[in-house]
Amino acid sequence: MLGLIVLSTPALTAPPPGLNEFSRTSGRGGALAVIRRSAAAAIGRALGDGVELLEVEFPPLLEYKTQFDDFTNVEELDANRDFAMQLAIEPELCAAAPDAASMWLCFADDGESALAREAWPGQLYAASTMTSIVAAVAARGVKPLKPFGSWVVGSAAADEETKARAAPAPALRLVVQPGNGGPMEDWMNLELLHERGVGVPMVCVNGALDKVTSGYYSNFLNPKLGQCAERFFSDFEQVYYCKPIGAGRGWLFRVYGEPWQLFRQTRNDSLELVESYDERPTAAACSERLKRP
Repeated sequence: MLGLIVLSTPALTAPPPGLNEFSRTSGRGGALAVIRRSAAAAIGRALGDGVELLEVEFPPLLEYKTQFDDFTNVEELDANRDFAMQLAIEPELCAAAPDAASMWLCFADDGESALAREAWPGQLYAASTMTSIVAAVAARGVKPLKPFGSWVVGSAAADEETKARAAPAPALRLVVQPGNGGPMEDWMNLELLHERGVGVPMVCVNGALDKVTSGYYSNFLNPKLGQCAERFFSDFEQVYYCKPIGAGRGWLFRVYGEPWQLFRQTRNDSLELVESYDERPTAAACSERLKRP
């Protein structure tokens, strides 16, 4: 008599702990470390599959604040900077940039780059190339876009460009919070920074690319950004995505190589998986699904 063969289905990655907003931030300790390790593993798999444009998106302050709390742009910038610095030394990213200096961390502006060096002075971190998006574009020999009236170049900006030009060629670019909370030129500069066909991957950390691709910024008022979104940002792969959705009713979660998962928040401090999708669902579809049992 033949025995029954049971094929097991690989377990999906669980969301980080403590996401339910009814419990505020209790139970969220260590959530960012969980996100960092999961994101690094997802980045490694995606790079192994030849993906060149990768997005990591999550609430950077989730250990301390819920989606309903106020926060400043400085708090968000600091949190994303600290996350990116630690992400850059995860094994999967180090494997993609064996020469530490070929790991380029591109921050929103020259001031953020300087703050990163000051906040993370250790030799392991200092070995990477820390610069700004504008300086990184200029190092490619391309004229970066800047907001109107900002073309007065100070000594700090000139120094950043000089350092970037002298740095080793990048094997991986880790771009930290471009555009979100800053000028929209940062987003468009990413297209100038990326070298199609050259094989230098770009990982965008919390760049709020949903705002760009969804038309949040009117394409009529900002046609160049809309064209850039269609031409460039539509090619990004969400390798790690964890964001609240449906007016606070749930979370949309995805790790590269796995389906999209939609979770409902319950009042017993847990999340309930209500649907999984092979393709990314729209925000409207998620909201409608969360209304149903």
